[in-house]
Amino acid sequence: MRFASQHDPAKEGATVHSAGSGTEFDDGASRAENRHWKRAAIGAGVILIAALLCSAGMAQSSLPFEVSNPKHQKLPVEEAGKIYISACALAARAVRPERPPHLRPKFTLVLGAADDQMVREEAASEIHLKVWNPANFAQAVVMLATREILKNEDVQDIVRTAVISARASVSVSDLRQGR
Repeated sequence: MRFASQHDPAKEGATVHSAGSGTEFDDGASRAENRHWKRAAIGAGVILIAALLCSAGMAQSSLPFEVSNPKHQKLPVEEAGKIYISACALAARAVRPERPPHLRPKFTLVLGAADDQMVREEAASEIHLKVWNPANFAQAVVMLATREILKNEDVQDIVRTAVISARASVSVSDLRQGR
């Protein structure tokens, strides 16, 4: 189908497009307005889809740690986040009050575990809780935060030095007994 445009001086700024048997009147201002509304509708749709996708994972993704909750136990997300931040800040101030380090341990909280425990392997750490327990969670976060200051090599050096030092020292009672 071929379009032919004709300019009508009586309707300044308007163009008539004819295609076969029908004609369509289209003025430039209404075309621009239609494009504006189409763009606005597309933009609103994109924002709505993004909001829906983000809200599905928003609760747990707002936490500074990963969560594994296969039994779908209750997790007070806001409380967990506050405990994490507080435990890290307090541990940092306890270690170095004058210039506290920025401690933010990475780990996965596993709810519904067989036992309450902290599991630390080479690069990954996990806090296992049978059910949500703020005190146990805070204790594990403090332990992980302080381990950020002392790396595995540092801990091994301290352990080795502690054992050597204990073996090298002699108590006063041992000296009196002549050992």
